[in-house]
Amino acid sequence: MVAGSLALKRRRGLLWFLLIVLALIPLFPLTNFVGHPRWGAIRWIPFQDFSLTKNFLIDTIGNIGWFIVFGYLLHYLVAENSSSVRSIAKVVLMTAGISLSIEFFQVFCRHRTPSMTDVLCNTVGAGLGAYFSTLSYARVPSEPVHITEVKADGPKTPLSNSQS
Repeated sequence: MVAGSLALKRRRGLLWFLLIVLALIPLFPLTNFVGHPRWGAIRWIPFQDFSLTKNFLIDTIGNIGWFIVFGYLLHYLVAENSSSVRSIAKVVLMTAGISLSIEFFQVFCRHRTPSMTDVLCNTVGAGLGAYFSTLSYARVPSEPVHITEVKADGPKTPLSNSQS
């Protein structure tokens, strides 16, 4: 039992590490950091400069896809097998805060444009990831499945793990 507990702790630790890496990668390269704010560079209104260009689609789809993975893993770690709307809302709020922090960091970086479009796409992606995580919980039974063998001339007998 101790070995199983240790393996679970290692897996959870690895998933937390992966989440931290996923949250920090958008901050790189750190050489863009200039140390003074560029408040005029912020795009406060989501999709204000919307144009159906290749770069805009890559940026939008990339943000959503990146945070689908982030939201899925975060829900898996934080929600503890819950498929409630409250657990999804918790993930969405946590991700909105992380996304706002990333965009705030970009205020101090050259060659980066902080945008509420990114915050919105990141939050939507995390919400979708959390929702997909709840769907995977629905498929995995929370209790062990017991298989019984019914004989025509006798009582039901549970099958052992070696027989099933």
